[in-house]
Amino acid sequence: MFYNNAKKEAIELLKSTEAEYNRLGESANDYALKLFETRKSAVKAIDRVEAYINSLASSPKEFAKEISNVKLSLSEFVQAVEIEKQNASDNIKGAGMAGSGVAAGSAIAALGPTAAMAVATTFGTASTGTAIASLSGAAATNAALAWLGGGALAAGGGGMSAGSAFLAMAGPVGWAVAGVAILGGGFFAYYKNKKAAEKANEIAQEIRKDIAKLTPKLAELIRLYENTEKLKPSLNISLMVNTFPKDYLSFNEKQKKELASLVNNVKSMGELINKRVS
Repeated sequence: MFYNNAKKEAIELLKSTEAEYNRLGESANDYALKLFETRKSAVKAIDRVEAYINSLASSPKEFAKEISNVKLSLSEFVQAVEIEKQNASDNIKGAGMAGSGVAAGSAIAALGPTAAMAVATTFGTASTGTAIASLSGAAATNAALAWLGGGALAAGGGGMSAGSAFLAMAGPVGWAVAGVAILGGGFFAYYKNKKAAEKANEIAQEIRKDIAKLTPKLAELIRLYENTEKLKPSLNISLMVNTFPKDYLSFNEKQKKELASLVNNVKSMGELINKRVS
């Protein structure tokens, strides 16, 4: 039949393009989850640093203030962790009400609370204002879902678009959000050969655009994860707790420099935790 080969070639190209996009999405999903867990561990380490500094006699007030400012800047991330905990035993439901329609809600629900918050804290905007931070329970969950789905939490749009980054994280579920039909189910059976070839090439071209957008995002995500992992050991205070004097006035110069360096590392970690993949 006319254009039969063209149809087959176009569909095969679409399959390989879709597979490439899914591989990128799966990798991004893995790294977002790893980054989320590393960040949660880092927040706990910052808490331990704060407790240690506050336990020191004659501890410099500026150190405590700097740590307090870092923790304040992390309130949005901490809230996301709380939302994850609240929904851990009950996967997010009713997301379509708060996100970008039923399809977006379904994609978010399929992610589960941990993956959803990993996506939000990796690809979300740097701040959602008070929409999430000032809420709790179901209200906070709904606000977070709107944030994930690109809902209007603030003027100009939500925390992140329902575009390539979100779809990649959602995996195959996300295709429905994009309006891209998954191959199978006889989608192309209703098209004549020439039209089917054109349609397959059209969809493949759109997916390639998303691949071009996602590839640098994934590279940035990997760098962010690696930098966070690299910095995390510098927050270990075991040696200080066990060997340093309990009174700051008894510190020698080397010990004072090490404590100051610890505070600077906390500040650097705070910046990494708040950093989003653009």
